[in-house]
Amino acid sequence: MKKSILILLACMVGTSGIVMADDFGTGIELEATKKVNKKLKLSLSGEFRTQDGVSDVERFAIGFDASYKFYKKKGSPLEMSAAAGYSFIDRSIQPETKIREDEEGWDGEYVVGYWSQRHRAHGTVTASYKIGKRLTLSLRERYQFTHSMADSVKQYKTYEGSNKPYALKKRLQSVGGKDKAYLRSRLQLKWERKRCPWEPAASIEIFHDVKDGFKENQLRYTIGTDYNLDSNNTFGIAYRYKDKNDSDEAKGHLVKLSYTYKF
Repeated sequence: MKKSILILLACMVGTSGIVMADDFGTGIELEATKKVNKKLKLSLSGEFRTQDGVSDVERFAIGFDASYKFYKKKGSPLEMSAAAGYSFIDRSIQPETKIREDEEGWDGEYVVGYWSQRHRAHGTVTASYKIGKRLTLSLRERYQFTHSMADSVKQYKTYEGSNKPYALKKRLQSVGGKDKAYLRSRLQLKWERKRCPWEPAASIEIFHDVKDGFKENQLRYTIGTDYNLDSNNTFGIAYRYKDKNDSDEAKGHLVKLSYTYKF
């Protein structure tokens, strides 16, 4: 057990050097779960993320989730479950300069950074299939609806291509107040072995924009492992790559550490 813990710590330390780069972000996720019975499980989670290495805070989030295992037969490799949940997200939006020349000679607008609050709900169905004794292939379909709260932020005029504010504009810029809906399809392969605390997994997830005819919007690739310290405590480390920016998070690389306590 001591050797396994040292390996996990070495992975965390080695990764911390990589995420100092500007195109990387970091994440920490804490979760508490409670099995009400053999079929029903409740979860409460919190998340903290940075971007540009560890120099900027990207967002905070807190949420809860309830999952129900509605199909599982003894001896059958197939298992199915459904879940529903809610999250509150507070995301930091970085300052932005927009090039827009006007009659007074000003060549742009500088919008200050601000925090954007979002409410998110999801409904999920997951089918898992056991391949042999150690591999599990799962398909998760998740409908995700996000509402960003409306707000107004200050704008400044800029001159000669500078990103520094020179004069406060009289009007404020309206932000937020928009809804987004995605169908997220995730295919995951997970390895498990009895009496082995390590559970590595790899997945690919496709985001479909519901409001744009279910058009493919972005891809997310994840690889990582969980380490079950005992029946109550699980640690995890994962690397994720997202191929496009959106209003919810930046594209690029993310290294995430997680901890789960099971009651």
